[in-house]
Amino acid sequence: MKNFVLLLSAILMFPAVLSAQVLLIPESTLDTVGMYDPYDGIYLGDLISGYAGFNTPVNAAQGPDGNIYVSDQVADSIFVFDTSGTYLYTYADATDGLNNIRGIDFRSGNVYVTSGDAYVATFTGPHTRGTDFINDGSDPFDIYFLSDGRALLADIAGSTDNIRIYNADGSFANQIFSISFPEQIQSFGTGTYITAGFSANALAIFDLTTMISQVSFSSGRGVHALGNGNVIATNNL
Repeated sequence: MKNFVLLLSAILMFPAVLSAQVLLIPESTLDTVGMYDPYDGIYLGDLISGYAGFNTPVNAAQGPDGNIYVSDQVADSIFVFDTSGTYLYTYADATDGLNNIRGIDFRSGNVYVTSGDAYVATFTGPHTRGTDFINDGSDPFDIYFLSDGRALLADIAGSTDNIRIYNADGSFANQIFSISFPEQIQSFGTGTYITAGFSANALAIFDLTTMISQVSFSSGRGVHALGNGNVIATNNL
C-alpha cells in the first residue's frame, strides 16, 4: 500500500505568492505535491493534485530550468511541471531503462536519479541517458551533491546500509557512518547534513567525517531543516 511521502531536495521559489518560498512534499497515497512554509512547516495547499500519471511520487525538486521535477517510484518516471503545477512533459521513464526510482538531484544541468536496480543514472536531457554516475553494487536511495561536485549517497544495500561520499567523477571515496535504511539527505547548516533512517527509527546529523548525533523518529522517510530551527520529517505511520 502506498503510504509514504518524501520531502524535496530544495526550497522552491513559487511565483504565485509574491516574494515567497515554499517547501514541497509529495504525498504518495493521494498522489499530490503539497506546499509547506519553509520557516514553520505550516501546510499551504497543494501545488499538484489530480495528475493521472502519478502512481507513487516520492521526490520533488526544482531543476536548473526553474521547473519542478517529480520522481515516481512505481511509474518509473520523472515528470516535469511548471511552478503553477501544470504538467509539461515526461523527462524520463521505463523506456530509458528506469525502474524503482527514488531520489533526484542536479549538477551542471544534468539530472541524476537513484534506482533500486543499484545505479545512479545520469540524464543530459529528456530521454537522453548517459553513463551511470554510480554503478558499483550499492543500492542508492538518495543522492545529494556538494558544491565541489562530490556527492553524498544514502546506500540501503542491506547489512552494509550507510551514508557515503563519492568523488566528482562518480568513484567511491569513503563511507561516513552506518545507519539502517537511510532515505533522504539534506543540508543541516554549514558543513553539516541530516538523513532520515527508516529502519533505524532515527534522524541522524553528520558532517563529512562522522555522525554527530541522532534523535529517535519512527520510520523516517524525508527530512528538512526549517527556518525556525526545528526539523520537519515525514514517515509512513
